[in-house]
Amino acid sequence: MHASTERPLKVLTPQLADRLRVFNSASRTLQAMGIRLHRIDPVANLLVVGPEDGHRLVRDRLTEGYQCHPSAGSTRYTVMFQGVSLEWREPISYRDYATQGPSGIDLTFH
Repeated sequence: MHASTERPLKVLTPQLADRLRVFNSASRTLQAMGIRLHRIDPVANLLVVGPEDGHRLVRDRLTEGYQCHPSAGSTRYTVMFQGVSLEWREPISYRDYATQGPSGIDLTFH
């Protein structure tokens, strides 16, 4: 079936093009810093990095909006880097308890 008029399909709007430009720039900057990208999701404007790399970016003050989301098995961290969301996860393990010792963790039931 043919359309009655020939019009080019415009998929990349100016807003989407600008968003992808920012996303690609942030991705390339991270890779140039030696940070490995575990997941690249331009639709969600999200990059997933390793825990060591995420903490390094926070320590070097290259990020904004630090958020911590603990759950039963891991903790998810989210920050903003050059307009792109960065995320990493750290598993909760027995080693955390072992390194802090019983005095560092409150195990009181309320």
